Amino acid sequence: MEQKMGKKLTKNERNWILYDVGNSAFTLLIATILPIYFNYLAGNAGISSVDYLAYWGYAASVGTILVALAGPVLGTMADTKGFKKPIFTAAILTGVAGCALLGLAKGWLLFLVIYIIAKVGFSSSLIFYDSMLGDVTDEDRVDYVSSAGYAWGYIGSCVPFIVCLVLVLGSGKIGISMEMAMGAAFLIIAVWWLVMSLPLLKGYE
Repeated sequence: MEQKMGKKLTKNERNWILYDVGNSAFTLLIATILPIYFNYLAGNAGISSVDYLAYWGYAASVGTILVALAGPVLGTMADTKGFKKPIFTAAILTGVAGCALLGLAKGWLLFLVIYIIAKVGFSSSLIFYDSMLGDVTDEDRVDYVSSAGYAWGYIGSCVPFIVCLVLVLGSGKIGISMEMAMGAAFLIIAVWWLVMSLPLLKGYE
């Protein structure tokens, strides 16, 4: 990570960036593997491709609406001393738990319910995460640290994603089912997300 104005990233800034590295893996999962696996579960249940796309869209919309409704309240809490870290932690744990539990859902409907919970936890955590930026860095470094988080987030998210992709695509060769491979992939992403969150949770006051 490069220097800015002759000053390296501080510990708090690095911890903030690491959370982006962690949650971006979940973002990449949602955009790639997750819809494909839902299609697999829906197909096993005899749901047509038209209905599958509709149900997936409904689930994504429900998650977005729930966060939008809770946004003003969460935003107020994010600006209130003493509330930010506990609720940020709860949001992370909700998202991580939801991500891990996706692998246990064998039916398409349960899968969508867990997905909504995970997405709400993820999106809620970002409200608090964004508000923390001003607390971990100086005003004249906000843009730099934010950009670094964005860049390292996408770079770092590729690490667990590639592992998961190899595991899922090679499931037949290593003798495990698609369901088992996806369960392992969801767990890997969840663990990655949690581990990358710990430095910020531990260091933020």
